[in-house]
Amino acid sequence: MQKTIRYLKKALTQYLLLSDEEGAIHGIEKWQISALRILIVTAYTLYTVIAAASSINALQIGYYWLAVLTSCFYLSAAIQLKLSKTHYTPIAYSLLVSIIACALSINIISQNPNLAVFGPVLVFSLPVTAFILLGARVGFICMFLNIIPFVALLNGYQLSHYFPPHELLDNAYEYVITLIFLFFNICMPLAVARSSLAARRLNNKLIETNTDLQAQNEFFKTLFVDADIAKLVVSNTGLILEMNLAAETLLRSTLKPTSGDLYVADLFSESPSQAGEKVVNLSVDGRFKAFKLTRSAEFNHNNYFLTVHDVTAKALLHKTLAAHTALNKRQKTDIATGLPNRLWLEKKLDSLLVSKLKEVCVIAFKITNAQFIEQKYGFTALPLVLQKLAQHWQNENQSDSVLGSISSNNLTIIRELSAEYNRALIALFIEQLPKMFDIGEQSIPVEFRVGISSPDSAKCSAQQLLKNALYAVDSSLSLINCYETSSLEQFIENQEISILLNEALTTNELRLVYQPKVTQDGSITGLEALLRWESSIIGSVSPKVFIPIAEQSGIIPDITRWLITCLCEQLSEWKQQGLDIVPVGINVSGLDFDHTGFKKHLVYSLLERSINPNLVELELTESEVSIDVSNALRTTKDLADWGFTITLDDFGKGYSGLSKLISYPVKRVKIDRQFVKNIHLDKKKSKVVEAIVAMCRVFDIEVLAEGTENFEEVNKLAELGCAEFQGFIFSRPLEVIQTEQLLLNKNVFANEKKSLNTQ
Repeated sequence: MQKTIRYLKKALTQYLLLSDEEGAIHGIEKWQISALRILIVTAYTLYTVIAAASSINALQIGYYWLAVLTSCFYLSAAIQLKLSKTHYTPIAYSLLVSIIACALSINIISQNPNLAVFGPVLVFSLPVTAFILLGARVGFICMFLNIIPFVALLNGYQLSHYFPPHELLDNAYEYVITLIFLFFNICMPLAVARSSLAARRLNNKLIETNTDLQAQNEFFKTLFVDADIAKLVVSNTGLILEMNLAAETLLRSTLKPTSGDLYVADLFSESPSQAGEKVVNLSVDGRFKAFKLTRSAEFNHNNYFLTVHDVTAKALLHKTLAAHTALNKRQKTDIATGLPNRLWLEKKLDSLLVSKLKEVCVIAFKITNAQFIEQKYGFTALPLVLQKLAQHWQNENQSDSVLGSISSNNLTIIRELSAEYNRALIALFIEQLPKMFDIGEQSIPVEFRVGISSPDSAKCSAQQLLKNALYAVDSSLSLINCYETSSLEQFIENQEISILLNEALTTNELRLVYQPKVTQDGSITGLEALLRWESSIIGSVSPKVFIPIAEQSGIIPDITRWLITCLCEQLSEWKQQGLDIVPVGINVSGLDFDHTGFKKHLVYSLLERSINPNLVELELTESEVSIDVSNALRTTKDLADWGFTITLDDFGKGYSGLSKLISYPVKRVKIDRQFVKNIHLDKKKSKVVEAIVAMCRVFDIEVLAEGTENFEEVNKLAELGCAEFQGFIFSRPLEVIQTEQLLLNKNVFANEKKSLNTQ
């Protein structure tokens, strides 16, 4: 029972908007919407008993019109509540009209003069209601207009004289008096209390702000004026506007600047050009001095703080520590783990390669959840994990092994056995290894992958062998990976393609082609913009090759940015030619949503060329996952509100399609090719597609089948309810000139006939 009461209380608080945390809604202060809802809810809720009783009495004596009138008031109240947030101003005015209508109804219906006067009395509530809901101007207007009911009340003016006489309802006097009492004694005071509460909260916020400002002022005084640290206030031109006593003592006495206007450049030859730190070295009176300059962010009309620290002693200490660090690096032991380090391992491996070339093998264990371990259990935990792993290895393998650590998340093992034998040995070792390592009082989960390398030639050095083992670890997602020369060559080739692709964005080697989206009879309904790359160095490169490489190297956002700009220029050109443009789809990945400038560039590119957003279709790959899912969902909804069509591409290929179908504002689904191929011969595929089409109908989502290659597939898909198609059976991707001809012909089959006639 208490849980139900708490739930109802929370729901009522949320609906009546009793908190002011969100501020304005659609440009209207939240408390005003709250006051409006309070007036409507309390009034019509409290009047329910009166309305029901009077309606029953009216029906008993045949006054059906009175029950209809009461229903009209409650219907208007329901509409007012429904639209109170989205159409606040019209609804606020409609409430004033409802009050006037109620007052007129009382005056008209009441044949008794003593009862009719309460109609004008109710109108007297208009100014207060208007001041709360619509502001001073409307309130003063209502005050002026209230002269009319006032004069009517003084002169005993009664509208009921103009209507046929009728029998007065039983208890009519009590109904009207109760209605007036409830409105003036409960409804209006609650609305006034809500506005008063909002004003009090605003006043408290202003007091808090003033307190914060005062505290900031005191903080500024403590931080700047009275601080023992040298601080300067500097303009963007480098002019020193103010300095505290500590700065005067440190700088003027030590560096003796010139008289007149003082600039930072007069004191230091170098200083930070933006927010950040910089250490500068100076020679003062033949002595070395080091100063750390810290520049703050801009404040107060492009001025900034410059903090000056004399770090001469610290700089000398760093030099001493650097020397000790260099000495430690030359030693054989890694300080953190106590295991032999890279230099020692290389020397040991070199000696083994000379004597036993065929039997030497390097095994690299990489802790893949190292960052998690450091963040959750502290930076001292990871070296202890490596020590524990080394201890497990030595306990399980009694034969000779050389263990070491060549990085913070790596355990490296040198064994005098072949890679094939070691692979089986490692598999058995991993099977026996516990999933949780007990370090002190904590049980730490450990995840890792293993890379194995062995010399492939007599010239293979120790350094190369270690590097090969480390590369093998990340060469795939398998638990155990052996180094292969071909995989490294593929890696290098991918890196070269990535570099060339980056250059292609600025050398105009990329271009767009357009594949039509059509109905069964070939009528064009849209296009999809597809990338093509003709490299001046390696020739034509398939999208199947360069798109995955672009995703791995992180340049997808740059490619998408180029694609958007190019597409908008093309749409603008077609618009100037007077072509009947159909929506053009572009592929958008999760990496694009994670890029902060994606939405801004997309919207501004269209606005700059006066292109309607409904001409651009954003095709989201189902299996592509954004790092920040909530941001991707928010961005997608914003773009859908702008008018962009959101399409779910490759539907059924991944695992997130159903959740995206529900949560994202999807207008179209593209069924993946794997369900389309030979669908006329496969009953299981037919059932799957039929289910997809039925599900999309429920959500009012259009369905397009991509990858159609014969008319048997098309006919079967159409039979299952698919209305749009894309594939080679209708048209391959077209160059710009062919696409323009298609936009004129509006049918891919007509376009083919025209091309044949031209040939």
